[in-house]
Amino acid sequence: MALAVSIIEERNVFDDHLLDIIGNEFKFSHEKGLPEWIKNSVDAYIRQEPPVPDDEQYIILNFRDGAKGEPPMFECIDFCGMTSEDINKALKRWGDPRAASRGQKKSVFGGHGNGGKFYMRQMFERSYFLTYRNGKLNIFGFNEHRKYGFARGLKDKPSTPKEAIKLAGIDELSLPEGTIDRILNGERGFTVVRGIRPDHVKSVVPVGRLCEKLRFHPQARKIVQRKPIRVLHSGKLYLDRLEPERIELRPGFENLPRIPIPTELPHEEDGNVEQIEFANKTFAPGYLKLMVAKEPFGRSSRISELNCIDVLGEIGVIASYKIYELPYLKQYAQAEFMFGECYCPILEDPNEDCVKNDREKLIDGPKTRALLRWITEKVDEVGKEIEKEEAKERKLQNLKLSDEFNKILNTWKNQFMDKLLAEVLGGPGTGPSVGGMGQDGTGGGSRPKSATKGGGGGEGETKGGGEGDQPKRGQNHPVVLLSSYNPDPFGQGDTLHLSARHSPVYQRPIDVDHGVYWINTSRPLATAIIDRHGAESARWREYHFQRFVDIIVMEALHTMEKKGTELTFDLVENKINDVIKTVHDNALQSLSPFLL
Repeated sequence: MALAVSIIEERNVFDDHLLDIIGNEFKFSHEKGLPEWIKNSVDAYIRQEPPVPDDEQYIILNFRDGAKGEPPMFECIDFCGMTSEDINKALKRWGDPRAASRGQKKSVFGGHGNGGKFYMRQMFERSYFLTYRNGKLNIFGFNEHRKYGFARGLKDKPSTPKEAIKLAGIDELSLPEGTIDRILNGERGFTVVRGIRPDHVKSVVPVGRLCEKLRFHPQARKIVQRKPIRVLHSGKLYLDRLEPERIELRPGFENLPRIPIPTELPHEEDGNVEQIEFANKTFAPGYLKLMVAKEPFGRSSRISELNCIDVLGEIGVIASYKIYELPYLKQYAQAEFMFGECYCPILEDPNEDCVKNDREKLIDGPKTRALLRWITEKVDEVGKEIEKEEAKERKLQNLKLSDEFNKILNTWKNQFMDKLLAEVLGGPGTGPSVGGMGQDGTGGGSRPKSATKGGGGGEGETKGGGEGDQPKRGQNHPVVLLSSYNPDPFGQGDTLHLSARHSPVYQRPIDVDHGVYWINTSRPLATAIIDRHGAESARWREYHFQRFVDIIVMEALHTMEKKGTELTFDLVENKINDVIKTVHDNALQSLSPFLL
């Protein structure tokens, strides 16, 4: 028969050694601890009645250098104040998720009520809260043995606002206008959190480095964006307001939509797939918001800390993951441009709380793994879109460079083509396909006279063998253009886009009439060479040159046809061989720097 047992509940008892164990898990640095103080100050403003406007929720960070026997000190000041009852209910309690809200039904930044206290306990020789509210002054803190309590004679000590201000030493600080007056007239209280002899600081406080680290820290970023945080150095103004880093977004990716988190996500382990709940009647569905910076963050740059995904709870950041920490990431190079936030309130479900004490990472488990896997998939999807844009940009840059080469080849072609036709085909052609050789004819450009015979033909706005904005068939030489880059001389300024199925050298009927050829940059071989080797490579220059050879051969055959030459296979073969040999010989002399 089972023994019926009824336990009489008692208050938990624990040794201070447990605080050492938990405190060491925080792995504190000052840039990690200072956000905990800032969050406590923001929560104090949130609890105020009537509410304090955002632009009046002043938080002061004062870093005092050591001097004249005085140790260095860190201070965080807000203009709210606490009573001894607040201290007993919140500051004395460890690990209470309700501590930061003080029992009010308000969303606050504080988590388990531990961060700020552990920072005071772990990272300073001594530390305390000096706080004033409702005419009473309280000092509560930690001594050199890491034991906490009220200062002797300074619990609920009656004090005038002027006495409290003087005792706190804030009357000599560079404070926002009107803050002291509000304390003196009883409208506001104040709290000074003071840490004495901070670890790793000998005498002079590295204020600039601390501010830089602070504004990038995930626990401070959102607050820095919204709240007026003033920085003082030994009481003097250092920064009127701590500003967040401004990230310029990549064009075309400025307004990526929020991605809803599905109500269930799969988690696979040992071949078994489990569906994990991510929304229910109590917790609304979350979302992922991704952003793409114009420049990559890199892993060692000044702003590399921003290359991350912040995980948000009901209010504030509950975890943060660097992009390279995401599991199974494939588009890593493109992800170096990305940052964002994932709002997921169900992670704070008390029945399955995924939030760690220090709010750096989520507690490992099926829910965390399923969410991170989903985030990675979405990052990869955006990464693929970035990759497509990069491919377009690379092609555009390659085509821009190819256009410069194209001008070189057009100039070369124009300089020797008359001689080629004369030598190989028996004299310059007559008729519509080839112009005359007069020295004073209109040039290929806009000049009245051209240095070369007949000019080079028009490319849109330049003039061909006759007058006008379009190439004329009467011009001396064909015009060679690049598809997907050069303006269409017969269009509205847009280029001609060809598909991979069009021929390497392409002409429309209107192009034939006006002596225009297009090199198809979308052909598979052309695309492969440009993508793999770039437009500066010898392989692309060779490909580009060979298309000019094709065009010269076609022009030669057209000229023979117009002259009425009877075209037999042997004649065509011999003439093609003669043209190619002559072209290659001339190219060796004229184009060696370009080709070799």
